[in-house]
Amino acid sequence: MLRELRLSGLGVIEQAEVTLPPGMTVITGETGAGKTMLLSALGLLAGGRADSAQVRGDRARVSGVFGLPSGHPVAAAAAAAGATVEDGELIAARHLIAAGRSRAHLGGVPVPSSVLASTVGRLIAVHGQSDQSRLRSAAQQRDLVDRYGGVDLTEYQALYDAAATAQRRLDSLEDQDRQSAFEADSLARALREIDSVIPVEGEEVSLPAQIERLAHAEDLRQAAEQSLLLLGGDDSALNGGATAALETAQRALAGAANSDPALVALADRAGELAYLASDLAGEVAEYRLGLEADPAAMAALQERRAALNGLLRKYGATAGEVIAFADRARERLAELDLSPERRQALAAEAARLTAGRDQAAAAVTAVRRSAAAHLARAVTGELAGLGMKGASFGIEISPLAAPTRQGTDAIEFRFSAHPTAVPRALAKGASGGELSRLMLALEVAALSSSAAKGSPASGGGAEALTMVFDEVDQGVGGAAALALAGRLARLAQGHQVLVVTHLPQIAAAADHHLVVAKDGAVTSVAAVAGEDRKRELARMLAGMDQSGAALEHAAELLSRDWVGQSN
Repeated sequence: MLRELRLSGLGVIEQAEVTLPPGMTVITGETGAGKTMLLSALGLLAGGRADSAQVRGDRARVSGVFGLPSGHPVAAAAAAAGATVEDGELIAARHLIAAGRSRAHLGGVPVPSSVLASTVGRLIAVHGQSDQSRLRSAAQQRDLVDRYGGVDLTEYQALYDAAATAQRRLDSLEDQDRQSAFEADSLARALREIDSVIPVEGEEVSLPAQIERLAHAEDLRQAAEQSLLLLGGDDSALNGGATAALETAQRALAGAANSDPALVALADRAGELAYLASDLAGEVAEYRLGLEADPAAMAALQERRAALNGLLRKYGATAGEVIAFADRARERLAELDLSPERRQALAAEAARLTAGRDQAAAAVTAVRRSAAAHLARAVTGELAGLGMKGASFGIEISPLAAPTRQGTDAIEFRFSAHPTAVPRALAKGASGGELSRLMLALEVAALSSSAAKGSPASGGGAEALTMVFDEVDQGVGGAAALALAGRLARLAQGHQVLVVTHLPQIAAAADHHLVVAKDGAVTSVAAVAGEDRKRELARMLAGMDQSGAALEHAAELLSRDWVGQSN
């Protein structure tokens, strides 16, 4: 529900702040006073296109405070956009600059106008000539029937998606047999080549190192032997070398330590170095033993390196990447099962799911036909009470050429203004004023159905907590005006309803009354009650001549039971 509306610098309105209670609120005023600016403000809050021509001066601002019931889906949508909902209130704002730019805010954070459309736009349903494309839309007509009838598409859509997926897999298998066979053959050849080598991760680094070592085996052996000779670790060498020299130094130092204790530490260090030199000599000797020239091993390593390089050129920069390619190739080969049995299994699965989808679609169609028949009768009955006696409303349901995710039904609303007229599609058979009243009739019929079922209203504004009617009174007068006022009052029992009107009957049926008045270049918006409201109704009844008779007539209208009037 819209609780507060504030606007400044918008069109003829310099500044206005409006509190909007629950129930029905009417907006009245002289022609040209600026009533439509309030509707324009609502359109901007709902994400509508900004028009710099609406800006009064340099900039304009519109903001609204919306009350959200606990668990309302718009609260979750707003939170997903980063907006904050505090104490059940969501604040939306729109800023316009005369240069043509606009900015939107939701719950204290900047958002694109499209986010306002997907959140606030779900809280407001505007019914008027500027919004009649919604009623003409085939998708919206289907949605109205589905909401009225409580159509549940969950099972059908699950089967539709599953059948579509199965059919795509089957079509892909049949259309791409040749390509799949070529791919399978190519993958199989690659795997045979890789499996003949069986690469090891990191081998592209270790193989060159092994080959380099074997290629320089003689040089490495000579270096090892020379180091052994110097270390004194070669058993065939004469006495001497670093090890023997260090051992001699250790003994000399240890012998003189009796004269100077400081030599004890030096003797120990000499001993450690002698031990390390001996240990090093042992490792060098062991290394030398492994340096025997092996031409056969050298040839084998070079052959493997050539084979590995061939794989690296085709399947990856490293042996690890080649192994990963092989794993993916095996998985893909399993998917490219070209056996007739697999094709038959897929065809059977697709047929089973398609049959289930069609059965679910038939059940949806049955519910829609029943709902359409009831809705058409209810709306036709409402139209008679809205000054359109003899008009008829029908809903035609025909099969689509192919199933869609919304079912197999083409739904079209049809209308005729009098008994002799041929029913035509709404886009061709209804004027702007008639469409506004049709929308009201649909909403009242939906509200009646919901009340009978003991559930929330499920009409065209199921999520819309605020309904706005503009030009719904076009061409209406007399008894039809009384009936129209009663139906709006009845609709306000389940929704917040805002009505821009020139009819005193509708104004009198409201719970709250706003008057838009223009004084020179300044337009103001004020709530009226009591005697002020009676005088405004008298003005609407008799113009500037607010005689006693006009005031008495206004008082009579205010005393009526408008909700009972609609029954």
